[in-house]
Amino acid sequence: MHQNNLVYKGFRLNARVSREFPGGSADDGTAPQFTATVLVTRANMIQSFGEDYVVPKFAKGDHVDSPRDAVHVAVSHGCDIVDALTDGVVAAAPK
Repeated sequence: MHQNNLVYKGFRLNARVSREFPGGSADDGTAPQFTATVLVTRANMIQSFGEDYVVPKFAKGDHVDSPRDAVHVAVSHGCDIVDALTDGVVAAAPK
């Protein structure tokens, strides 16, 4: 099992991974493709729902071949969002 969350600069980043099959079904023998979104919540607000952000790489229609890679891309984007929020720059609009 891969860790799908990280606490970064006081924010909890949770990757939400989705699996799709290019042929439409796991039965056709094609390998799954993975995408993810990232949920950004203040770490001290456990009960808060936070904001779910689309990851630009996946919004363009790209995908990765493993859930681990999808988590990495999503959490990395989450770090960029937190950096923008904590540096006083407006981050990309939430999904």
